[in-house]
Amino acid sequence: MKIHIKSNFVIPGLEKEESVDFGCSGISLRQFLDELSKKAPTPIEYLRPGAKSLDPDDWQVEINQVPYQDCKDGLETELRNGDTVTINILAMAGG
Repeated sequence: MKIHIKSNFVIPGLEKEESVDFGCSGISLRQFLDELSKKAPTPIEYLRPGAKSLDPDDWQVEINQVPYQDCKDGLETELRNGDTVTINILAMAGG
């Protein structure tokens, strides 16, 4: 199963990749983010253990251009072959 990735930052461990292949037929968004974290030389905490949602001040995540929060199953949404997951880090405002 191949999942395409878009982002506004270079995802550690996937510097030259635009997609990730998984040897399974189904994976949830939560599992996908966990696997991306494991691929990084220093794991990125996209999601805190046991969390029901991503921190909206840190991350904006979409599945096929739909915010994951608008998907019926949220983080447990099953990704399908060819889906595109967009992960954007939100810039902090400062003064």
